[in-house]
Amino acid sequence: MTTNLVRRRALVSALAASVLTALTVAGGGVAGPSRALVAPKNESKPTISGNPRVGGALTANPGTWSGTLPITYSYQWVRCNAQMANCTNRARSRTIRLVDGDLGRRLLVVVTARNSDGTGQASVSTGTIGARAAAPRNTSIPTISGTLREGETLTANPGVWEGTQPIAFTYQWQRCDSNGGNCGSVTGATSRTYLVTPADVSRSVRVIVTARSSGGTRAATSAPTGVAQPGGPAGQIRLPNGKISIPIESMALPARLVIDEVVFSPNPVRSRSATITVRVHVADTRSFVVRGALVYMRSLPLLTTTPPEAATGMDGYVTFRMRPRAPRAGLIFPLRKGVNVQFYVQARKAGERLNYGVTATRLTQVRTTG
Repeated sequence: MTTNLVRRRALVSALAASVLTALTVAGGGVAGPSRALVAPKNESKPTISGNPRVGGALTANPGTWSGTLPITYSYQWVRCNAQMANCTNRARSRTIRLVDGDLGRRLLVVVTARNSDGTGQASVSTGTIGARAAAPRNTSIPTISGTLREGETLTANPGVWEGTQPIAFTYQWQRCDSNGGNCGSVTGATSRTYLVTPADVSRSVRVIVTARSSGGTRAATSAPTGVAQPGGPAGQIRLPNGKISIPIESMALPARLVIDEVVFSPNPVRSRSATITVRVHVADTRSFVVRGALVYMRSLPLLTTTPPEAATGMDGYVTFRMRPRAPRAGLIFPLRKGVNVQFYVQARKAGERLNYGVTATRLTQVRTTG
């Protein structure tokens, strides 16, 4: 090959490269690969959500698809027998409402996915369609358990219910008068438990239980409770004067008995033949009146008869009667102005040792005159 021929071929190659470069620049850049055309492909199968009972609704969820976007979906519901045979078209919507004709049958939904490059299909079926859900029906009314006292917690028991399961319960507590009437809902009292408050004292409460299921909603109301007691010891009884009487059995340390009143009659004592009446009142360190406390009293020194120990009544009072004793050497009931006779008074709880536990003692005196 001659030198001239080699030069001519090199020139042609250079010109061709120059033309190609010019065409590339004019076209706006280097040509890339062409776009892939991908029809929809199902990656995870469709699902069905909802209530598979007559009267319920079912919704088709298309599942996950790959392919050129955007992808649109359409739905075809088909009704079949329990063996997925003898199928007929049912509906062309995403959601359907089940009717009586669906009872005991199975439904299949075909999801069709479409994009600019083609279509794809996937399907999913239900189980056997059940009967229409039965609404809840109460066969045993709700009840309330717990101690009906201020500061204590009550618990609502929903009662017995029939109907399609599952059944969920909600609660509304109501406050009533002492006879269980004129009830009104307590704001915010919507849990199964209820804390008895000062506003409930001397009143009753009840609870409304609402049962909900796929078949509907029903409510039932408990019977009203008895009257709520104030906080503190058990057995409280409100007296006509407004004070609260409690039994000695509810007394325990650190509370203690208090002998807060001792009244003699007559006072002063003017005769050694007169009967002396003494009225003693017992309360406790919390200002409750105490009934059933055992009270004992005697003169110091022993100048009078000594009555037997006796228990306080509902109002916290107990009454004793005694007489001055006949004069003895060095022991004469005085009858002189300015001279008093001393008495020892003790109140205790049965079963406790003297001067232990909740026991109270007091020294008091009665005046005498000639």
